Amino acid sequence: MLKAVVLAVIACVSIQQQLQTGHDSQKNLTTVRLPSQSLSGQKDRYHSLSFSVYYEYPGKTPTPPERVNFELRSVVKARRLNTDLYVVFVVDGTPVHFGSNRSAIRNPVPGQSWIGEKMVFPMTRAEFLKIAAAKTLAIKLGAVTFEFSDEMLAKVRAVADGIKD
Repeated sequence: MLKAVVLAVIACVSIQQQLQTGHDSQKNLTTVRLPSQSLSGQKDRYHSLSFSVYYEYPGKTPTPPERVNFELRSVVKARRLNTDLYVVFVVDGTPVHFGSNRSAIRNPVPGQSWIGEKMVFPMTRAEFLKIAAAKTLAIKLGAVTFEFSDEMLAKVRAVADGIKD
């Protein structure tokens, strides 16, 4: 039991060290980002799906953010994106919908006529903390569901650990 706890603490510290922090002196704004993580390889009409989480706070002194951005990047094995795509977070089996900012990524895989998409889901800190506390998490893009492994969910939790009050 003690060994499992020690390994979990080491993993959390390791993930915390992976977070990238950058300060924009012009805007006096600090951004903390979990670098892009591969969530899935080829599945159905998708070549790949990755995620990232980031937030900002004013100045250089760490402050719990009001909003957290959950970013998804997909590569679709098609020439066009589905403009009616409905994206749902499945948190402990319960579907939760967030609005998003979507943009296309042209030629994400050299030599293929596929298209990519960047989707950013802004959410309140409280909403993000609920997602991070979930026992299971999945993303549903239309009819295709992508499950978060324990390792990927641990990375989401590590971001949450840094923004709790």
